[in-house]
Amino acid sequence: MVGTDYNKIVSEVSILLDDASAYEQMSKAINPYGDGKACMRITQTLNVRL
Repeated sequence: MVGTDYNKIVSEVSILLDDASAYEQMSKAINPYGDGKACMRITQTLNVRL
């Protein structure tokens, strides 16, 4: 995570665009906030229980 600093964002994105191994490593990073399926799971649970 780089925050909101413009120069830091540009620097880190440039690294990802220029360095294939850095991009490969970042592309396989695990999302610390979950898998993005919480809404679907909540909806399914509510449909079953209500």
